[in-house]
Amino acid sequence: MAESHKARRERIKKELLEKRGGRCRQCGYHKSLSALCFHHRRHERKGFNISGTRLTRMARAKLEAEADTCDVYCLNCHAELHDKEGWVHENGRRTPK
Repeated sequence: MAESHKARRERIKKELLEKRGGRCRQCGYHKSLSALCFHHRRHERKGFNISGTRLTRMARAKLEAEADTCDVYCLNCHAELHDKEGWVHENGRRTPK
């Protein structure tokens, strides 16, 4: 039986996260994959968000390369980090802190 898109997205995200420690860099949270995300260390080098349908529509090598420019954070620590730094969107537009 073929793997569903949802199952494939979850598998790819899990593999990308595990390769980078599988837990929040700030607090160590690791219970739910849905609550972990990728934070780009250098926003000026951000190519794209690693999430959703991109996990199944982009070449694995491209996903790996983008994930290599990121740290893993839980959603709470990620939001707190951006509260300090401001948000940078894929188009380069910034939402100030």
